[in-house]
Amino acid sequence: VEKNRELYKKRRDVMVESFARAGWEIPSPRASMFCWAPLPPAVAHLGSLEFSKQLLTHAEVAVAPGVGVVASQAWTNRALRGRLLTAMGEGRSAAEAVASTPDWDDGHDLRQVAALGWSGAGAARSGADITAWAGERTTSNAVFVGNLLAGPDVLAAMVAAWGAGDGDLADRLLAVLSAGEDAGGDARGRQSAALVIASRDDVVLDLRVDDHADPLRELARLRRLAAGADIPTRAR
Repeated sequence: VEKNRELYKKRRDVMVESFARAGWEIPSPRASMFCWAPLPPAVAHLGSLEFSKQLLTHAEVAVAPGVGVVASQAWTNRALRGRLLTAMGEGRSAAEAVASTPDWDDGHDLRQVAALGWSGAGAARSGADITAWAGERTTSNAVFVGNLLAGPDVLAAMVAAWGAGDGDLADRLLAVLSAGEDAGGDARGRQSAALVIASRDDVVLDLRVDDHADPLRELARLRRLAAGADIPTRAR
């Protein structure tokens, strides 16, 4: 019990301090897995429902065409995405950028980060205190990460689906997501899904489903509606 108490206290403190650095002051809960955060004054006119929707819409994986793609998840620190992309844009490899996250973030044990440059191998790091099951897998041209998964079979299934796929990159990525879900997916169930594809020059496809009973089916429907987009047929 004491160990769990200290773990949740650490998570609470990192969250509250991160919000404060971003200019959002919230009260520190005394003993809870949850917190009640008053809306920042600048967005109070939106109301809690609309503000929550905007948080979902803007909490996304970061893509820089011609540089790479990065993610910060678990107890996410969105600032890490910019740091990772900046480092890669300055010529550091994905592995070098990911290895620097402990230097940039005192809460690195609560983060899971991943990076894949336009060239070279990808890299990922799972902090010691993120919620199981969590892990990462890399191939020559892909990175697979997850936390709160049903188990290691989820990533294994996604890697296998990626290796077996070919053709349209959007459909290939949808098949990878479906394989992960079929292997158990998120231990909490299903709610959201997203698909972002970039060329060297621009983001060519950006689809997301924030709240749906069958998010992958809905994402596939949106992909069909965007069938006219110029989607690459290979990764990088």
